[in-house]
Amino acid sequence: MKSITFSLGSVAIIDKVNDSYKFFDFLFDGVSGKAKELKEFAKLFVYNKLTNCVAISRILDVYPTELLAQLGFKGNVRERSLYRNLERIGDKNAFLIERYQQLLKNNNLITNEQHFDWSSSYFEGKNAELAELGYSRDHQPGKKQITFGIATGINSVPTALTIQKGNVQDKKHMKVMLRMTSKVLSEGSMLIFDCGANTKKNKEKIRTLKFNYLTLKAKHRKTYGHYIKLFNDGKKETLKIGEAEYQCMKVVEGGETKYIFFSEKLKNDQLRKREKKFKKELDNNDKKLRKVGKGKPLATYISRAGQIIAKGFIQKTLDLKNPYITGLEGFFILECSVDTEPEKILRLYKDRDRAEKLIRDMKEGTELRPIRHWSTKAIIGYLTIVFLTNAITSLTLILAKNPLVKNVKLLKKYLNNLTLTVVYPKNAFRLRILSNVSQEILSILGDFVYKYEDKSLNLRW
Repeated sequence: MKSITFSLGSVAIIDKVNDSYKFFDFLFDGVSGKAKELKEFAKLFVYNKLTNCVAISRILDVYPTELLAQLGFKGNVRERSLYRNLERIGDKNAFLIERYQQLLKNNNLITNEQHFDWSSSYFEGKNAELAELGYSRDHQPGKKQITFGIATGINSVPTALTIQKGNVQDKKHMKVMLRMTSKVLSEGSMLIFDCGANTKKNKEKIRTLKFNYLTLKAKHRKTYGHYIKLFNDGKKETLKIGEAEYQCMKVVEGGETKYIFFSEKLKNDQLRKREKKFKKELDNNDKKLRKVGKGKPLATYISRAGQIIAKGFIQKTLDLKNPYITGLEGFFILECSVDTEPEKILRLYKDRDRAEKLIRDMKEGTELRPIRHWSTKAIIGYLTIVFLTNAITSLTLILAKNPLVKNVKLLKKYLNNLTLTVVYPKNAFRLRILSNVSQEILSILGDFVYKYEDKSLNLRW
């Protein structure tokens, strides 16, 4: 007797989202061209990201033909077809994201509050055209990277994906994101983003598009010092969100409202972290201090004229101050095109963790990094698949209404535990056995999961 077992959970959520929203049908029908099974390949790539996250070259070694048939493949799949179809998805990226946005709009899933954020992912290898050195959020400064931007609604449904070279700054990337989202957002929508994209031109562009903005003002001592003085001299109101208490003052300037906030708890947290950083640097520099005391060189460099020996001397100070403490601790300023209640503005901005969570889910939950594909189309296709995978998990949680699991990394664990075993008895018809239907799975999939069960099993025994 022969049997094949594979993880079914990811197949189930792919099917459920497709049944409810016609997800893959809407995105891929009429896009395939010569690739007759592009939709099935997209499902396979998404399945892989929700299951084992293996390299493209290992997909056919890891997953059985029974799984491929469950995803809709009619025959054998070749390895070169995997790469070709990944590139086709990359080539059709703009069209697919536009269709995805239209699908959200058709189902009233685009909210008027949109959180924007940007991040990067590094490469293993240096031959990718999109790869450039830039500010690395992954703490890999020596490796080339790619930057990407996301928009997500207040309902946690991803709205847009943008992809740029690895050295593109957030303020420039914002222009691409505005072009991508302006097609589907309603007039008056609130765009919420961090200080990296906060420029005068970007804010003017948002207003020209008839949207509103909410952003953090970058912390510069001179400008913050001016508003802190106004705050200290002016009338303040106190508000409480959760356990945190804030003092706030509004300043209206040139059609823009600045909300100046101060939190004693935030101040103490920042001071503690900066004292810890200062102490760590003092401890780390003890070795250099001993070298200077003994007259030894701190470092040696080679030059055309010979060796350069770097020596130091101790400049003694009576009052050694922490250079990391700026006097701005506990303060932050939010800039907004709308004059409204400070509590509403603060709650909206605090909700930006929805965008941070999506990026974290893309990087850790669906294991975006590192990227190993070299061709531009393959890289864009890969990022598109990672984005769509997280979109499917978000839509699954909306359909579930009261899911017991919301974190993508943990969700994958329960999805992988749900298995389907295909048994091939001698001289008998094959049968299918569903295993590990947990409460967590039922809270996400409900009775939909039982559609994969062999209904004729009870009749056979």
